[in-house]
Amino acid sequence: MEEQLLTWARLSGPQKVLAAARRRLQAGHGLAGSALRVDLTPSEREEVGRLLGIAWVRSGRAVGARTLAEAVGSLGTDVAELLAATGEPVRDLRADRAASKQEALTEREHAARTLTDAGIPAGTAAAWLSRRGLPAAGSGQLLDLAQRCARVWRLLPVASGGRVLLTVLAASSLDDPHALDRGSPVATGMLRLLGHELPDSAEAWRLAWEEHGIDCDPVSSRVLVLNLGIRGDAACARLTEAAGSEPLWLTWRSLNGTFRTDDSDVFVCENPSVLIAAADTLGEHARPLVCTNGRPSAAATRLLTGLAAAGVTLHVRADDDAAGQEIVFGLQSAIPSVRLWRFALRCPERPRYEEQDIDELLRDLDRSRTRPSGVTLPLLARDALEPDDIDRYGFQ
Repeated sequence: MEEQLLTWARLSGPQKVLAAARRRLQAGHGLAGSALRVDLTPSEREEVGRLLGIAWVRSGRAVGARTLAEAVGSLGTDVAELLAATGEPVRDLRADRAASKQEALTEREHAARTLTDAGIPAGTAAAWLSRRGLPAAGSGQLLDLAQRCARVWRLLPVASGGRVLLTVLAASSLDDPHALDRGSPVATGMLRLLGHELPDSAEAWRLAWEEHGIDCDPVSSRVLVLNLGIRGDAACARLTEAAGSEPLWLTWRSLNGTFRTDDSDVFVCENPSVLIAAADTLGEHARPLVCTNGRPSAAATRLLTGLAAAGVTLHVRADDDAAGQEIVFGLQSAIPSVRLWRFALRCPERPRYEEQDIDELLRDLDRSRTRPSGVTLPLLARDALEPDDIDRYGFQ
C-alpha cells in the first residue's frame, strides 16, 4: 500500500470519512449505497479532496461511498484494507452479534444441564436461570456460578438425615469455608435454588438455611434467660438446671432438640439490666425471664416460639421507643398468642425505657407476691400502675 495513501488517511478529514465507512461496513452494508454522513470543515474537505479531486471539493457534494471506494481502489487496494492498515480490521458486527447470541444460548443450556445433573428439578433450574441479577450468559461467569451451586447442592443434607454447619458445607463443596458467607454470589444463588428470596436480616438468613438442615454458626446466636427451668433432650435443659438462679446465655445450638418448661408464664424484656436487677434483687424468687438483648436473635426467636408452641403464655415488653415498638410488634406477629406486659403498641410521643420502670417490673417478677385467685398475671402487673397510666400501657 502506497505511503502517500496512508499519509492521506491519517489527516483529520479523511479520518472522519474512513470512520463513517467503517461504520457502514461493520453494520453489514457495502459502499455502493447512499453517501456517507460526514461533517467536514472547509479545510478537512480540501484534505479529502486530495483523493477525490478538486472537482468534488468545488461541487459541495457529500462524500459518495462508491466514489470513495473507487478512488481507493484506483491505488491498488480497497477501503477495508486501508482501515486495517490505519487502525483495526473491519469487524462484521452482525456476525459478531449472532455469534455472541449463540454463545449465550449455549452457556445457558450448559448451565441448565449442570444444575439438573446435580439433582435440581428442571423447572427450578429454568426459573433460576430466568432471574435477574445473574451474570450475563456468554462470558462464562453464569456457567461457573451454576457449577459452584451444583457442587453445593450435591452435598446438601438429606431430609431427616442430620445437619451440617454452613462453613463445613462451603469447605466441603467449594474448598473455602467462607464461600457461602452472606452476600456471596454462590450463597445467594443457592438460597434462590432452595426457594428463598435474599434474606433481609441476619436472623432471616439463619432461618432460611436452617429449614434445609444447615446451621449458621450455632454458637454465636444466643439469648439471655433467668430462672427458666427447661426440660427435654435439648442441651439447654441441662444448662438451665445447672445455672439455678444465675443469668444464663443459651446458644442456638443448645436449643437443638425438644424442650419445654413447667412454668405456665414466662416474661420477656429487651434489656439485660432488667434481668440482672431481677437476679440481684429477687434471685430464686424471680419469675422466669427471657431477655432479647435488643432485637431478638435466632436463638431468642427459637426459644420463644418453642415455648409458645408448648403452651406457655409469654408476657412481652421492650423499651417504649421506635426500636422497642418494632421488637414487640415483630414478636406479636410471629407469636400471636403473646400478651403485652406494661406495654402498648402505638407511636410513642417520647421514649420511655425499661430502666425507668424497673421497680414496677421487679414487683411483677416477684414470685413471693400473692397472686389472687382468678386474676391473670397481666392484671396483677396492672396493680403497680397509677390510674392515669392504665391507658398508656394498654390494660383494660
